[in-house]
Amino acid sequence: MFKFKILILIILLISCNLFATKYAGEIFRMGAGVRNFALGGCGVSDFESFSLAYWNSAFLHKVTEDKFELMHAEEYMGLLTYDMISAIWGKNNKMSIVITRIGIDNIPLTKLENPDEPVSFQNRPYKYKSVNNSDFVIYFGISRKLGNYYLGFTPKLAYRNLAEENGFGFGADISSYYEFSDKWLVAAKIRDFFTTQILWGNGTHEIVNPGFDLESNYRFMMPIFNRNSKIFLGTEMYTEGRDTAATTSLGFLSIDYHVGLELNIHSNVDLYFGYNINNLTSGLSINIKKWKINYSFEQNSELENSHRISIGLVL
Repeated sequence: MFKFKILILIILLISCNLFATKYAGEIFRMGAGVRNFALGGCGVSDFESFSLAYWNSAFLHKVTEDKFELMHAEEYMGLLTYDMISAIWGKNNKMSIVITRIGIDNIPLTKLENPDEPVSFQNRPYKYKSVNNSDFVIYFGISRKLGNYYLGFTPKLAYRNLAEENGFGFGADISSYYEFSDKWLVAAKIRDFFTTQILWGNGTHEIVNPGFDLESNYRFMMPIFNRNSKIFLGTEMYTEGRDTAATTSLGFLSIDYHVGLELNIHSNVDLYFGYNINNLTSGLSINIKKWKINYSFEQNSELENSHRISIGLVL
């Protein structure tokens, strides 16, 4: 009966075509953590992530250590910076928090010397000030057992400062997973459960529709090195009619795909490869005692390549 209720809830949320503002939720789609970026944006089924508050809070009961991670990313030749702090802590009931900042700094604003005349050699635009665009998002993750299942609940708060306007956002995600065996599990997340609201100071009200993530990973023994590795397969579903911006468009419903491969080549070294919608990704993790150093790279032929680096601590 519980499974049936969850299925009906998912169908209702995905099938309802609410009056959302298209792309209003992009600040919540940047991902979290270098490892998951290198895995092609896979993370909903990754219980080893340092950023469970972002990906899937239901896995918190599996974590035995306290974890902390600092991440810095430069996207599109440094035009956009993405910084993140994540933590998992607690004794009996683990909690998780992820704090992100997306920034585009030193954007010039221009005026014409004579605003009543068209642009010309005699009437050139000039820079009169610089502004910064920044988005701050905080994710809080908790996990609770409901029957035979663990559910993750992630409230999230956002502050947006775009040029000379600012706004606040609030919403929540819910997530869960099911283990078919010790090698194979499937996880799911409903993003922006019952919509996420963004309220601007100028009176504009944006709505982010619910979306659905479904992902699976399978652990296998890698030949030659004889070490455990994983393959990840995931989908992101949107309910805002993305049309040609999506990999697969079905009217108001659209789907993007993610693939990740983790190769554990040494007890202290992991290699990552992935496919993130239309871009190839790769990365590397090195463990040094309690420290973990991560690097990832995304190849993007249309814009510019992106790099992320982080340092993590496991206590």
